[in-house]
Amino acid sequence: PDVELRPLLRGGGQERRARAGTENLPAAMGFAAALEAIDPAEPARLAVLRDRLEEAVMAHRGVSILGRDVPRLANTSCIALPGVPAELQVMRLDLEGIAVGAGSACSSGKMAGSHVLAAMGLPREIAACAIRVSLGWTSTEAEVEAFLAAWERLRGAVSGRPGLANRAAATT
Repeated sequence: PDVELRPLLRGGGQERRARAGTENLPAAMGFAAALEAIDPAEPARLAVLRDRLEEAVMAHRGVSILGRDVPRLANTSCIALPGVPAELQVMRLDLEGIAVGAGSACSSGKMAGSHVLAAMGLPREIAACAIRVSLGWTSTEAEVEAFLAAWERLRGAVSGRPGLANRAAATT
């Protein structure tokens, strides 16, 4: 069938009027250099760090690692700490210099519940307590240990505090 393609950029008639302007050669070269710099061993290294982090938090009753049993990125964990709103976790960890996210990466900065976790059928009260922890090519074992220490302090500070679970369910 005939499909009308609308150009993203208007201007010249390159590519049968589907594209305007000349290719961004410096960006293409930069992208090529970035691809060449990729270390094929990096995903395995990150998976080791991620697994260390996850095993430590899973030692606590009630904590869930969402997506743990399915193929996923080597550098990302989604941790649900029931009864503790994700917003509170993000703020407390931020005060300790640890950057984590709530919701999907593409909605970072928004405090709405994760549409991805809702689509996965996760109960609202669990989805409201999930944070995303991402590792990168500069992440170290020491940084994972620093996260775990900060997370333990957070968990200790909020354990046994009545009302947190109710607030978590009400935030989404």
